[in-house]
Amino acid sequence: MQALWHRLPLLRRLRLLLWSLLWPLLRGVGRVLFFPLCLLPGLLLWPASPAAAEDFDYYTLAVTLTPAFCDLNPGKRSSVQCRDRKALSLHGLWPEKNAGRAPASCRGPALGDFSAADERELRRVMPDGSFRRYQWEKHGRCSGLEPATYFRLMVREFNDIKWPPALDVRGRDTVMERDVLLKEFRRLNPALPEKGIVLRCDSSDRPPLLTEVRLCLSPEGKPGNCVANYRPNCPVALRIRAR
Repeated sequence: MQALWHRLPLLRRLRLLLWSLLWPLLRGVGRVLFFPLCLLPGLLLWPASPAAAEDFDYYTLAVTLTPAFCDLNPGKRSSVQCRDRKALSLHGLWPEKNAGRAPASCRGPALGDFSAADERELRRVMPDGSFRRYQWEKHGRCSGLEPATYFRLMVREFNDIKWPPALDVRGRDTVMERDVLLKEFRRLNPALPEKGIVLRCDSSDRPPLLTEVRLCLSPEGKPGNCVANYRPNCPVALRIRAR
């Protein structure tokens, strides 16, 4: 047996010696580690909790052209927004980053009741409570603001914009040139930079329906450029749906 041992390469002998010393210890430790190791795959697959509010570079103020939205989404026609059918309604105020994915679904406080004054303002421009809650949970929490402060900022920015009268159409749809509408926006709001406004259209109609206007703002609410999300898609001519 000794002759066989001495014939083994030195590295092999060292491995066998080390294993003979560690085996009794590993048998005992194995019993202790078995249960946590069994849980490890489940822990790795456990869904991550939402992140806390993140740093961001600017906001997108998204405003819906209500008649177009409601006609394109028949399932929403019973909502307060579609029953009111105002020319414009607030979609949301979204934190954005200059590069990378925008923050979404962050941790934060639940959305509670609003003061009577805040409720009156919101009822005018964002009437559906369930939609407010959705916007708060997906975007608002990532702002780092308290709910009341966040929605007041959203309403204030909406009210501060001078909206072209051409967006409020009665009777029959209006077809207009995209650049004429953009020029009117900048005439009424001289602080808006060229890439600070994005027009979004639905191409299922001809000319395509204007469905949303997006304006980009600094975290303090000043007009700025849309960077990562500058993606206008309206053609030369667009249609504005009548109320």
